[in-house]
Amino acid sequence: MKLETSRTRKVVAAVTVLPVLLGLTACVDAKPTTSGDDLRYGAAPAPHPDVTLRPDVVVVPGGSGAVRAVTDGGLIWRLDPDAGNADLLAPGKVMFVTGRGVGRVIDARRDGQDLAVAIGPVDITDVIQDGEFTSEQPVSLAGATPYQFDDAFWSHPDASTPRSAPAATAALDHSPAATADALTSAGARPVTATLPLTTGSARAGELVAEGFCCADGVGARFSYRDSGLDLSGTIAFVMKQPSAKIHLVIDGAEVTAAELQIRGAAGIRVQVDATTRTGQNVHPVVFVPVTFSVPLESILGIPFSATVRQSIGIRTGFSAGHTTIRATGEYSLGGTMGFGYADGRFGPRWPGGLREKSSLVDSVDGTSVGANALLIDYDVKFFVGLGAVVFTAGLYAALTTTVGITRGSSIGFGGLQGLANREGCNRADLTINATYGIGYSIPALVVKVINFFLRIFNARPIAAEGGIPVPPPVVNLVNEHWITNRPVCRH
Repeated sequence: MKLETSRTRKVVAAVTVLPVLLGLTACVDAKPTTSGDDLRYGAAPAPHPDVTLRPDVVVVPGGSGAVRAVTDGGLIWRLDPDAGNADLLAPGKVMFVTGRGVGRVIDARRDGQDLAVAIGPVDITDVIQDGEFTSEQPVSLAGATPYQFDDAFWSHPDASTPRSAPAATAALDHSPAATADALTSAGARPVTATLPLTTGSARAGELVAEGFCCADGVGARFSYRDSGLDLSGTIAFVMKQPSAKIHLVIDGAEVTAAELQIRGAAGIRVQVDATTRTGQNVHPVVFVPVTFSVPLESILGIPFSATVRQSIGIRTGFSAGHTTIRATGEYSLGGTMGFGYADGRFGPRWPGGLREKSSLVDSVDGTSVGANALLIDYDVKFFVGLGAVVFTAGLYAALTTTVGITRGSSIGFGGLQGLANREGCNRADLTINATYGIGYSIPALVVKVINFFLRIFNARPIAAEGGIPVPPPVVNLVNEHWITNRPVCRH
C-alpha cells in the first residue's frame, strides 16, 4: 500500500462523511447477497483485483445478511457478532458492510445479542487507494426505490437542539445501547431503518413534507396547518427520462479524474395555496428523510447507487390576517447537469435557456388588506456513490431553487371594492443556484444534531461539506423577477 502524501491530503482533505465513496481489496472473501434485506441495508461489496483498499478498512462478509438493525438515523449499525471480520471492528477502523453501511468506527461493543457499531466520518483517502470506475451506459432514474428512516431525529432543527449535552453523555455511559434515551432527552427522536416505502415524509413542527421521485422528476409536496395558517403546495424539478452516468479514477489515494452526467433536466414547477386568519408568520425547514436510489450494476465489485435527496423550507411574510395567496407556474430548463474533472480542474455543465410554460406572476390570486409574501426554498441533490439517506458521498450535482410570491394590498384598488374584486399587484421571483463536487454535502440543519451525536463518543465534529473543490462553487443559473403588467404596479 502506498502511504498518504501531504499533496493527497490537500486534494481530498475535507472528504469526511459516514458512508465513503469506494473500495474493496482483492483478498477479502465476500460475496454479494440477493436477500430481501438488501432493500433495507444495501448490497454487499465483492472482491476485485483492480481495486485496493487502505490497510485499516474492515470488510464484513455477508453484506446485509450480517446486519440486524440500523438505528439513530443510520449512525449505529447492529451486526451479527459472529459475522466474518466483525471481531476486527474497533475504534479507528473503517467498517464496510454494504453500499449503505460504511464509516469510521467510533465505538463497537456487544449489546445483548448484537454487536453495536457507531460509525463516524472517514476521509476517502483513508479507504480507497487505487481504482477506476465507469458506468458504460446511462442508468435510468425512473425506477428509483425509496429508502427511509422513520422519524429521523436529524431531519429538522426543532429536534436537533440538544438541551443538555453533558447530561446526555453521562446517561449514555459511552454505551450505544443507551443512545436512544440520551438523544430523546436532548430533544432528538431515535429511529430505526424501515423497508422501502412508496413515499417518505418528515415533519418540522407543523410543516409536513413528502418527497416523490423519479419517472417525470423529483419534488416534494408540503402542508402546514397551525396558528391560523393553512398552507399546501408542491415544488418539483421536472425531468424527462432522467438518467445518470459516471467515471471516476483514484490513483495513489488521489482523485485524478471524474465525470458525472445527470441527463433529462426539463424545468421547475410550483403550486401553492395559503390562507392565514391571524397574519402570524412561520419559517419551518425540513430535510426529507427519504432518498430515492437506483442501484448501478456493480462496478469492480462496488455496489454504487444513483441517489436523490432533498430538503424544503417555507418562509411567510404576512402583514395582515384574513389573507389568501394562490399561485401556480412552470418554467422549462432543458439540458444536462454535472461536471468533468481532470488535471486538477473542473468543467461544469448546467441546463439553461429558461422559458415560461405557465406564468407564475399572472396566476397569483388572493385577497388582503396588506402586502404579503411567501418564499419556498427547495434543494435537490443527485449523488452517484455510496451511502444512506443524508450520509451519502460520491460525485454530486445539486440545484437550489428559491421561489418568491408577493401579493400587494387590494385596498389600493378602490377599498372594499378592490377586496371584493380580488384586485392587487403581484410579483414573482425565481432564483436557481447550482453546485457540484466530489465528496459530500450535508444540510446545515442536520449538521448540528449529528455533531451532538458524535460528541457523545468524543469524536471530531464534521463540517457541512467537504471534498473537492473546497468550498463547493455556487453558480447562479437563473435570477428572474416578474411584476404584474399594469402601470399602477410598476411605480
